[in-house]
Amino acid sequence: MYPELPDYQHFYSNPIAKPPCRMLNAQMYGFFVKGKKSTIQTYVDKTLNSVSSSEFVFRALTDWCLLTFTDIENIASKVPPFSNYGYMQETDVIIWLPILQVNLETLKAEHLYWYPAFISVNNINALINGLEIWGYNKYLCRYEMPDNFGDPLSFSLSLETFKEFDPNVKMAWHELLSIEPEDDGESWLKEVLEVGEEIAELFKDSVSDLNVDSQFLKQFLSGFTHPQMDQILFKQFPDGHAEKSVYSAVVHSPSEVKKIHKIGFIKDDLSLNLQRMDAFPLDKMFGIPLGKSEVKLPYFVKMDFDQAGVEEIVSSAQSMANLHR
Repeated sequence: MYPELPDYQHFYSNPIAKPPCRMLNAQMYGFFVKGKKSTIQTYVDKTLNSVSSSEFVFRALTDWCLLTFTDIENIASKVPPFSNYGYMQETDVIIWLPILQVNLETLKAEHLYWYPAFISVNNINALINGLEIWGYNKYLCRYEMPDNFGDPLSFSLSLETFKEFDPNVKMAWHELLSIEPEDDGESWLKEVLEVGEEIAELFKDSVSDLNVDSQFLKQFLSGFTHPQMDQILFKQFPDGHAEKSVYSAVVHSPSEVKKIHKIGFIKDDLSLNLQRMDAFPLDKMFGIPLGKSEVKLPYFVKMDFDQAGVEEIVSSAQSMANLHR
C-alpha cells in the first residue's frame, strides 16, 4: 500500500500486534439514545469531513446514537507469531454514529457506516493497539455491566478525567453515565433473528431531509449483526507540538460476525442518566441531553466476530496530491 515507507518495527516490548483479530464470546448490550443530528453533523465535520474528498462527503444519518457495552471474553491476533502469544479480555463502551457516504455529484447515499465516535476500554493493550492501528479514539475506563445474560440490568461508565475544568483541581475518577431499569420486572422481551427492520423504523422520522429510501436502510441495517458491520474511523497523529497532523485519514474496517449465539430485544423501559463532564461533553458532541432520558430498542447479542485491519477511504496525502494535479 505504501511501497515508499519503511517497514514497521515490531521490537521487543512493543505491544502492537498485527490484525486481523478474532473475538470470541462477545456479550453486547445495545441502547439507542436520542441526540441531535445537527450537533452530530458538527462533530462529523470536525473529524471525518476534515479530510476532504472531491467525490463524496459524510453526513449524519439520524438523531439516534447507539450506546453499547460489550464484554469480549477472548481476543487474539490471527497472524503468527502474535497468534501464539495468548489471548486477552476486553470490555468496551462505545457510542456509535450511523454515517452516510454521500456522492457529491448525484447527492445520493452510497454507503452506510457505523462510526465509533466515543470509545472507552478497560485494557491498556487494547487501547494502544486500537489507537495505533485503527485510530480508535480510546480512553481507559471503569465500568459496571451484567456478568452473564439474565443478571440484573445495571450499567455505568466512569473515567479518570476532569469533571470541571479548573487549574487547581486534580484529575480524578468520575461517573459519566449510567443505565438503569425503570422497574424490576422480567428483562427478556423476545428472541429474534435480526434487528435491522426495527432500527430502520426508529430512524425513519429523522432521515426525511436525506436522499435515502427505506430499502437502502433495511439493506444495510440488516447487516448490523450479520454478516458484516462496516466501521468508519478518523485516524490522525499529531506533530511534536500537537499543532499539525502528520497523518490524517478516514479509514474503513469491517467487523465480520462468524457466529451468533443469542440475540434478542430486552424491555423498552430503561433510562440513561448522563452527567456533565467538561472533558467528555457528550451533550456538546452528540446532542445527548444531560440528566435522565429514555433509551429505545435495548437488545442483547452474544457473538463471535473478526476485526479486520484498516483500509484508507481518503487521506490528507491523497487530498494534497489532488490539489497539485
